[in-house]
Amino acid sequence: MRTSLFIAYRYLFAKKSHTIINVISIISLISVVVCTAALFIVLSIFNGLQNYVAHNFNSFNADLAITPKTGKTFIIDNEQLEKIKQIKGVHYLSEVVTDIGVVTYEDRQLIVQIKGVAPDYYRLKHLDTLIFNGEYLLEVGENSFALLGVGVANRLQCAVSPMVNNALTIYYPNRNKKFSASNPSQNLNIQRITPFGVFLSETEYDASFIFVPLAFARNLMNYTDEVTSIEIGTLPNANTDNISKAITEIIGDDFYIKNAYQQEEDLYKIMQAEKLAIYLILTFIFLVASFNIVGMIAILVLDKKRDISVLYSLGADNRMIRRIFMLEGMLIALAGVFLGLLIGSIFCWLQTTFHLISFGDGTYILNYYPVKIYGRDIFFIVLTVVAISFPATYIPVLKISEKLLKSSIPSKN
Repeated sequence: MRTSLFIAYRYLFAKKSHTIINVISIISLISVVVCTAALFIVLSIFNGLQNYVAHNFNSFNADLAITPKTGKTFIIDNEQLEKIKQIKGVHYLSEVVTDIGVVTYEDRQLIVQIKGVAPDYYRLKHLDTLIFNGEYLLEVGENSFALLGVGVANRLQCAVSPMVNNALTIYYPNRNKKFSASNPSQNLNIQRITPFGVFLSETEYDASFIFVPLAFARNLMNYTDEVTSIEIGTLPNANTDNISKAITEIIGDDFYIKNAYQQEEDLYKIMQAEKLAIYLILTFIFLVASFNIVGMIAILVLDKKRDISVLYSLGADNRMIRRIFMLEGMLIALAGVFLGLLIGSIFCWLQTTFHLISFGDGTYILNYYPVKIYGRDIFFIVLTVVAISFPATYIPVLKISEKLLKSSIPSKN
């Protein structure tokens, strides 16, 4: 094996008898380098985008959310709530009522997601630290206030102010009355509320969410003790799976208990599907490029016919000859992987440091492509290159050289 590797190494760097063989060898190496670097960079960018999205959504979503499997609302008694609060790892719990409504300000209107929460909801995900303008305040005595997403505030052109004349008007269908075509206002519940703060979470929630007190939301939506969900905050490093099991034992199996990732499951599935699609496309491109290795090995076998005869004279057998050319192809592949990963790593460092590639003109929350390197991606890239390069080397060595090897065996006469 060491002898075969030494000869293959010498063949890799030795001057060939024909310039075309050098050219094909260089093209084969470059194809591996480019495909490896492209795979590494693209997967790292997808990792960066996914990590950025996960960080921002997880900074907004509850650690655990309880929702009904059937129906829109449910009622959970105080005794069950207290038992959930006593579960190890739970540090906060809030009842939530949320639905879609229409908000108007002066002559402007917008469809929004109205979310009624407890006044101390900031304890869940530190919503008070996301306040962009104004202050975090939902309730003072009998007075109710709203927190608007920055996109909602911009669309309504509404500035925060404690003044009553700055109030928003919220419209929501009245579920307790029959539809009346003659008196449309009778079909709606209408409430006014004063915006006291604007939050910026750098997520889609900024463009559609407003937070109001839980009691205000229940009154608007004709609820009494019903909730649409219960959101739970857990302690750092708490085992959410164990907490979910404990909650199921308390409230039964009629509810979904989702962690922060599961609450955005569709988004993450789409991102994973896109990443897989890009990986498969680039892998197919590399599969096509691997034919350069096939051609290089085939021509190299023809070029080294005289050397093969010498090796036979020195006692080499067919297996050793084939191993030499196999190792030749694999050395090119491994050298290409190493250089490709090196170039990809340098590019990722430059992108992180200097933001070389941006999203272009426009207003974006993130102006450049983020990157994140994972060891598992490096492993799969190396595995992919080896899995494609091995048959690309083995097939021409086995098939093309079969007759050539026989013809190269020195005559015993």
